[in-house]
Amino acid sequence: MKNIPILNVYYLLCYAWGRVQERDTRRLATLGGLSTVQDLLGKVLAGGVSHLFRRGIDRGYVECREDLAGIRGKLAASETAKRALRARGRVACDFEELSVDIPPNRILRTSLHGLLGRRVTLHCDVRSDVRSAYRRLDGVSRTRLTRNTFGQVQLGGNRRLYQFLLSVCRLLYESSIVGEDTGHTAFRDFRWDEATMWALFEEFVTGFYGREQRVYRVNPGGSRCIYWAKVSAEDDADRARIPVMRADVILESPERRIILDTKYYQDALARGRGSGTGKLHSGNLYQLLAYLRNRQATNPGRPMHEGILLYPETGQPLRADIRLEGFRIQARTVNLDRDWRHIHREMLETIGLTGPDS
Repeated sequence: MKNIPILNVYYLLCYAWGRVQERDTRRLATLGGLSTVQDLLGKVLAGGVSHLFRRGIDRGYVECREDLAGIRGKLAASETAKRALRARGRVACDFEELSVDIPPNRILRTSLHGLLGRRVTLHCDVRSDVRSAYRRLDGVSRTRLTRNTFGQVQLGGNRRLYQFLLSVCRLLYESSIVGEDTGHTAFRDFRWDEATMWALFEEFVTGFYGREQRVYRVNPGGSRCIYWAKVSAEDDADRARIPVMRADVILESPERRIILDTKYYQDALARGRGSGTGKLHSGNLYQLLAYLRNRQATNPGRPMHEGILLYPETGQPLRADIRLEGFRIQARTVNLDRDWRHIHREMLETIGLTGPDS
């Protein structure tokens, strides 16, 4: 589904990562002409770093060891004796110093450095912005990025911009390809990667409904877990083997209770050999029906739960409305290739809303 416009990819990221306020006119004017995802992510990352410096880049205390004429912090006695520093009027000291060389900033600088690689194709203006942002982070060391690197970063307080930029860095990392022979880094277009786009689509849907409507509570109680109505096991070990059901989005209002499941396929309908009419994917229906049965049983009463399967549109729009075992189930597509206002309207119509004030 590479035909999703770059600007729409940016919208998806803003909702998925909680930075909807970044959709300002000036930003969109700078992004509208970009054609590749590395240009998009590079532009966003460079602009974000510049904003951090205008606001005040984060600093933290880092551990340092230096040979000093006087004692600062804690005396490293064994190191001082081992190197006979006292004979030279020095002592080894361990102390903490306020510095910009902290893990979040190291990830930012390392990611910018990766974009400046010789094998990375960037628009000349974007490369200039990335290089400028990289130089502004002088004094920050680079680090080796792994999947665990991002999970180990602790961001206290209100650090939404940092969270957004680190999400950009993570997407760049996950989209990078390092040549085994050359060590050079290149980037693949993640719009081709179904797993990446599926996760992004799910996060976008959750973020969109949390931001753009007030009729439904989104994931009430902060949980998407659905508990099995009837569970029995011989012992705790067997019970631990029972998988947890976790819906993508749960929407609740006094009139409706909706379990919404996102899917990201090239074709929202399964087409059998010799069959001209596509059918809903049976696995999707079985999964959603299990969610509906068990949440209705563990949360009885009215209104009756209903389900929505939401797919990106790749051909003809899909609008199916059926009933299974008393549950209303709809299948819908949203066209991510259209103007954003059209996407906005389709998303609201999917849950029965019609306007921005819903």
